Amino acid sequence: MIYEIGKGTGIFCSEGAGCRVYLIARPEPMLIDTGASGRAPALLRDLASIGVQPINVRKIVLTHHHLGHTGALWELKRRSGAVAVAHQADAQYIAGKRARRETRRGMERVFHSAIARVGFGEPMLVGVELTVEDGDMLNGWRVFHTPGHSPGHICLHKREVLISGDMIMASAGGFQPAPAQTLVDPVAYRASLQMLARLDFEILLPAHNPPYVVDAATKVREMVEQLP
Repeated sequence: MIYEIGKGTGIFCSEGAGCRVYLIARPEPMLIDTGASGRAPALLRDLASIGVQPINVRKIVLTHHHLGHTGALWELKRRSGAVAVAHQADAQYIAGKRARRETRRGMERVFHSAIARVGFGEPMLVGVELTVEDGDMLNGWRVFHTPGHSPGHICLHKREVLISGDMIMASAGGFQPAPAQTLVDPVAYRASLQMLARLDFEILLPAHNPPYVVDAATKVREMVEQLP
């Protein structure tokens, strides 16, 4: 299923790929994350339903290297010829130049086992043609380096919209931080949250929860203020 966020925004959300994949249609089609390995056909069907063919997609931006976000990258690049974009710190994992860390804590092992059971698997290694840093611009969107969930996690901000990757868990009842067992650096993660709380935006587009379209920045600030 794919739908537009609001009316006339040119931002679309595709569900069912292992994470929510966002299409930014203007000024040129750009995907945010890819979903898990094996989910490319469903995503391409969603795009075709709104008139977007693979060749139209020129950039695929990875918020971070985790399997549920990068698994379909190889297939999508093969079909589209798009440029893969990621922060340098996570590009190394995506390309296989650096091994993903071993799971050390008990809860962490449970979390990664659950990912394996739903079929994310190990994605094919893919080179990242364009690496970005904090403050870079992508088609009018500003890149924010938000480490903590992964070393090279990034968010994208433009006017009233923040694409937050796995930084924030959103629900009808409000926002929560990412689960502690998913963090590689809790101190950096907290600093990243505090930085996001200083931004102005109305709409928050998370990777694993429905888009939140009303007064999102205020909700993020309230969440950060309540952190222990």
